[in-house]
Amino acid sequence: MADVEEKSVQDELSLPILLADRLIKSAQVAESSKSDCAELAKQADRLSQKLRSAVRLSVSSTPHSLYDRPLRRISADVYKNLERALTLVRKCKHSGVLRQVGHPAVQVFAIAATADFRKVSGLLESSIADVTWLLSIFENSDSGGGATLSLPPIASNDPILAMLWSSIASVQMGQLRDRIDAANNLASLARDNDRNKKMIVEEGGVVPLLKLLKEGASAEAQIAAAAALSNLGSDQERVRFIAGELAVPMIVKVLADSPIKVFNCFVF
Repeated sequence: MADVEEKSVQDELSLPILLADRLIKSAQVAESSKSDCAELAKQADRLSQKLRSAVRLSVSSTPHSLYDRPLRRISADVYKNLERALTLVRKCKHSGVLRQVGHPAVQVFAIAATADFRKVSGLLESSIADVTWLLSIFENSDSGGGATLSLPPIASNDPILAMLWSSIASVQMGQLRDRIDAANNLASLARDNDRNKKMIVEEGGVVPLLKLLKEGASAEAQIAAAAALSNLGSDQERVRFIAGELAVPMIVKVLADSPIKVFNCFVF
């Protein structure tokens, strides 16, 4: 069976944007908890605007230049949170049969609804912060601002993930100085432990490093990329993965044309 073709970044982002628009429209016809629904609609609108900025950024990028791994992960998480918010808002379209003021069931329902709105609002705020962070790593790459050091909520339980995303984005999309610094950072992280090595590979760090090595923009850039790749290639599985990216003939050619310092970086 053929592999399912991955959606384009624009298609990926269009899903939460459409969901945000539905949430806003549903909030406008809410018959109960109107103020709470209106607040969720405001958050959805903020999210929609930021997601549209991400779409514009992706459209303006040259093919294959955009590091889309965090974008896809965050987009999926935003969709999930918006879906939960939309479900809650739709429950407010009909005010229901429990109308008697002071009725115990009404009071319990009101308390539960307030808690639900508070929780969902928190999820949307986290999504807004995630997309804001996402835009910042792309803007920093374009402007030469280096890797983003802040931590998005989506990576709050695993800060290394945010560091990897930011560094890989800089290697793939940044200015030369930032690419070198980010490659050195990945080399350091890969040297620390096997989990970091596995995550760098899984999060798409190999191809940008190979590209930096191949371009030969400077000996320093090649050394940084070679050091990171060498640190990643400490077991056979990762070596096979790197080789699967057509790295072997490219590395051989680079080594033939590069200073001895680049050659010395490769130990696998």
